Amino acid sequence: MTNQQLGKLGEDMAAEYLEQNGFLILKRNFRARGGEIDIIAAGGNRLRFVEVKTRRGNAYGRPAESVDNRKLHRMRAAAAEFLQQIRGMPGSERVPQFDVIEIQIDHIENI
Repeated sequence: MTNQQLGKLGEDMAAEYLEQNGFLILKRNFRARGGEIDIIAAGGNRLRFVEVKTRRGNAYGRPAESVDNRKLHRMRAAAAEFLQQIRGMPGSERVPQFDVIEIQIDHIENI
């Protein structure tokens, strides 16, 4: 499985998890000049901008540890563009929130 396939699998799993927990998926893989957001979901009075991090094993630490200030800056830039696009539409008054969903796959062979 390539890294791209692993990432897609993780995003699919995260979207399914959010839907099962009552969130409405508004957009996936939203791209803007400043960055990208994996999943934009609405739930309650919140508009969630979600970064999904999928890893094989834990050799490089927890998946969320790779979300640094640079990545958060890009997410904020993309979120600002999305909010600009939906200004005045129903639901646009929701409070923005930035989340990370970790998906970690540990395959322990020959135990």
